[in-house]
Amino acid sequence: MRVVINRVRLLEQLTRTVRFVSSNEAVRVLECVYIKAGTDRISMIGGEGNSFFVTEMHTEHVQIQQTGRIVVQAKLLADIVRKMQESEIVLSNEEKTDRLSVTTPSARSTFVLQLLSADEYPLPERMEEQTLFTIPGEHLKAAIRQTLFAIQKKEQMPILTGVKMEIQNNTLIMIGCDRYRMGKVEQALMSEMSVASETAIVPGRALNELEKLLGDESVHVRLCKSKIEFNCNDFTLLTHSITGTYPNVDIDVEGPYAARFIIQKSVLISALERVAIIAAQEKTNLIKMWVRAEQVQFSASSQVNQALETLDIDQFLGVECKVSLNVGYALEALKALDTAQVQVQINQGLQMVLFTSQEKKGVLQLIMAARTAG
Repeated sequence: MRVVINRVRLLEQLTRTVRFVSSNEAVRVLECVYIKAGTDRISMIGGEGNSFFVTEMHTEHVQIQQTGRIVVQAKLLADIVRKMQESEIVLSNEEKTDRLSVTTPSARSTFVLQLLSADEYPLPERMEEQTLFTIPGEHLKAAIRQTLFAIQKKEQMPILTGVKMEIQNNTLIMIGCDRYRMGKVEQALMSEMSVASETAIVPGRALNELEKLLGDESVHVRLCKSKIEFNCNDFTLLTHSITGTYPNVDIDVEGPYAARFIIQKSVLISALERVAIIAAQEKTNLIKMWVRAEQVQFSASSQVNQALETLDIDQFLGVECKVSLNVGYALEALKALDTAQVQVQINQGLQMVLFTSQEKKGVLQLIMAARTAG
């Protein structure tokens, strides 16, 4: 293989690919990037075994002088390309050798890197089924942001380390939860559906990286119980679904409630951030919320310090009540909501606090609450 590639474009693609490769030294091939030079394009693949990032560079950015394929350590190659100063990079590998030459047209900078066998790389299988649905990139990005924060970060229950993505009656439903909080988004799809319903649990790590890559362009999604494929203009993300049974998290926002009110989101966040300074001094990170007819009061205390915030509220319905809640969870939920005004609702049993958008229907944030005595 011998190719000449625009350095900026190569670095851009390597930087994106490196985010998906494994850091597990026990499986050396997954620390690598797979590069294939065809007759009219270069394909690049990186992944950690469950999720793979695939991208291509076409002839406007590359000169393919000899076709071939290589597997080379991804981060090392990216670090070298980042430090090189000329506008083009030459990658060359003599047939039947395990060495890659990384140089410039002037040959003033040259590196020789060890290769792994391209036959050992676990190439992902592309989904042959037709696109299940198409969604604007900014809409999918928002849905990820409003659900991903709530997933379980430790693998105590692997099923909860992913986001449930479900298609029902031409509606996309995404849910993230960790037993103490939940983010849920429902969004009508404009594209024609190829099936009536389908469900998969998308790994949180894959969605976290996908959110960073998404722009305004449309995303074509293929989905089944075992794997998911996101296709954009210049990349494809393929990932296996997490297996298992997702817990039932159906919540009726219009169900019985103890109290409900409207408040400006920015005002609420500012007050909670101030109270959180004192709440953070205790391991529980809990604050108390006291809802009355015209005001809501938040308080926190440590062994020696106290904080108290009182805010005016609108459209109060229900009765006076008190609950305790994790202020960190509340702040993450509120910041994920894309709204100026938020509706706050405490359910009738005082076990849950719900945040919903006043401007955008179908978005729900929930955190579990604890009843407060007195």
